[in-house]
Amino acid sequence: MRYVYTIGFILLAIVLQLLTGNFPVSFFAFPLNIIFAAIWLFLLWILYKEYRNTKITRFLCSPQTSILSIGLFIGGGLVIGLFPQLSDAETQTHGGLLATLGCYNFMTSWTFIAILFLLLSNLAMITIHACRHRKQTRWRFILNHAGLWLALFAGVLGSSDTQTLRIPLYKGEPAREAFDMNGTSHYLDYEIELNSFAVEYYPNGHPSRFAANVRLGNEEALLEVNHPYSYQLGEDVYLSGYDVMKGNESSYCILQVVRQPWKYVVVAGILMMLVGAILLFINGPKSV
Repeated sequence: MRYVYTIGFILLAIVLQLLTGNFPVSFFAFPLNIIFAAIWLFLLWILYKEYRNTKITRFLCSPQTSILSIGLFIGGGLVIGLFPQLSDAETQTHGGLLATLGCYNFMTSWTFIAILFLLLSNLAMITIHACRHRKQTRWRFILNHAGLWLALFAGVLGSSDTQTLRIPLYKGEPAREAFDMNGTSHYLDYEIELNSFAVEYYPNGHPSRFAANVRLGNEEALLEVNHPYSYQLGEDVYLSGYDVMKGNESSYCILQVVRQPWKYVVVAGILMMLVGAILLFINGPKSV
């Protein structure tokens, strides 16, 4: 019966994908994602406490459902790996069934969200069950499963609060105006100014390193490619480009400001899983 539930659930998600396009993740920005999570967990708690013997509760608490949802999640990961993941604007240039099914932006497709919802509901239910029934292994079990729940939830539904901005900087010209991927203007709450820029080259003439010395607010920072500068909590600044034709004489560079307020929530979830794994290693397997 669990396969009937799952197939029906996934088919419903595919129908929604075909009818409405990708899931509106941006709608669940803070504080709606917090409110949604609280209501969701509360309903699961009530379902477990008051309707424990119903088919849906047994389905969500079942180890077989865990295996099934993990398998579907791995399948979703394969889709993400096999198809190029594009922005919304780039996805619109692709036609055909694969684009309609959300394969080119799969993490925000109804299908992937449905798989994630099933997996997180299963994780939440077995964690609730552990809180009420497990004794010796309770804390390491809860840390592992609650940590995974937290990391997955923050990584996907927390992404609605992620913001990526690009800002062109010219030497000696402080700037605050940045632009998102759609070209919309945003103003930072601090100034950025390019002080100097340098490029180093390999013997064959290809650039080996380029770096910019910039002022971020009242701080001086050296930015290099793939070495972001953490300016504020959950906000990193990257060096992403420059005038390649002029090299060291480039009068500007392009910075990327990435705001990820849920980043440390993901880290907290990973640390919880790590602590749970350490407890498992120290204490060894024990009976429930």
